[in-house]
Amino acid sequence: MSPLFSILTLAFTFFACSAIYTIMYRRRLAKANEIQASDKPMLDDISYIQDMQHLSGTVGFLVWQQYDILLATHPYDWLTMVDWASYIEAEDLDSLDSLRIASPGEGEVELVHIYNQNKVGLKDFDRLKEEQGSLSIAGHSRALNDSVKIVWYNQLRIVRIFTQTNNETLIRRYAETLIRRTFGTPDAMKLAKNQHAPNPDM
Repeated sequence: MSPLFSILTLAFTFFACSAIYTIMYRRRLAKANEIQASDKPMLDDISYIQDMQHLSGTVGFLVWQQYDILLATHPYDWLTMVDWASYIEAEDLDSLDSLRIASPGEGEVELVHIYNQNKVGLKDFDRLKEEQGSLSIAGHSRALNDSVKIVWYNQLRIVRIFTQTNNETLIRRYAETLIRRTFGTPDAMKLAKNQHAPNPDM
């Protein structure tokens, strides 16, 4: 057996074992989160979530989950998007790993390096003063104990969440907490009882 073949065999075995461990770890974490989420009491107020769609995809060895949250509200605007992003950065993310904007028909522009150098809040960041089509932020979520990316779309009712957490109940709770802005309060990560709020006029 040649040394090169031995090295390739060891490398393949290492990556295969790493992938298996990652999958098993994620499953255990998802199960634990599901049990923890099911223990949370529910609120009496009306849910701001009308519907949620769950998709998944693979990037390398990692499986990413996409959750499209349809809000039971009127379409939000650019100032609301920036305000939401500012809130989630302050209340849930350990650090901001990505900050992107995009105009309709154009590619995304990454701004996190400029933003981190300026050391100002998102509401005072010059590059966010001009209205854009979409805004996204990403980082490590303390509430989910996992990476998360949140995308807002100007004049729509959809909030898109990307994470490796495969747990619809937990993500719905996370979205409720974000919408109601209850991070750090006794009502954080709690669902509203009424999951069928009326569809508002567009």
